Amino acid sequence: MKFSGINLLDELGKSELAELRAAFHERSFVKDHIIYTPEAEDDLVFVISKGRVRIYLAYGDKEFTLAILNPGDLYATHADCYIQAFDDTTLLLAGVKEVKTVMARVPLFTRTMVRVLGHILRNSFSIIGDLAFKDIRDRLLSYILVEADTHGTKLEDGGVELRFDLTIEQLSLLMGATRQTVSTLLNNLERDGLIKKTGRGRYCIPDMDELSRQADKNAA
Repeated sequence: MKFSGINLLDELGKSELAELRAAFHERSFVKDHIIYTPEAEDDLVFVISKGRVRIYLAYGDKEFTLAILNPGDLYATHADCYIQAFDDTTLLLAGVKEVKTVMARVPLFTRTMVRVLGHILRNSFSIIGDLAFKDIRDRLLSYILVEADTHGTKLEDGGVELRFDLTIEQLSLLMGATRQTVSTLLNNLERDGLIKKTGRGRYCIPDMDELSRQADKNAA
């Protein structure tokens, strides 16, 4: 899933942004490593170069995932969230001061960053709303619908093929639920004929309209 819809790796590859790209340095992290915590004093901006990053809040033993960032997405370490390597990950890191200095001279990147931050803010509010007002089944249905509509492959029979590219554990983190709960819900959706598992992390949605009606019925 492309989180922001704008790939900053492509932007940083442009010749007119060479000065800005030079401000970033690479650093790699192994899967599941906590890259930054809310207590970290580093004031950095980073772009995901490889792998994926999970942004989440933690209160006691509960975790609430706000986003899974992909290559080309951007975030900052001063957002008071935990930042975790979802896979083996490489980041392009730069100090906020250095980035600000260069951005003042490169309006193209400034406009791009504003759009990215707007996407992130809108998505964060959407996820927080889902966590607050929807039960786990509703959140899962909404996620499947958005992913299928955005990244699914239409089939000749009218269905849609979807690849999560997430393990059940990772999906459960995204849903704010236990692995067992998400696994049970997926089995129930398959039993009801709303989805059909076709491989590891791969599903077919026979009827998108029916899946959407189920989501609307639950929301009512």
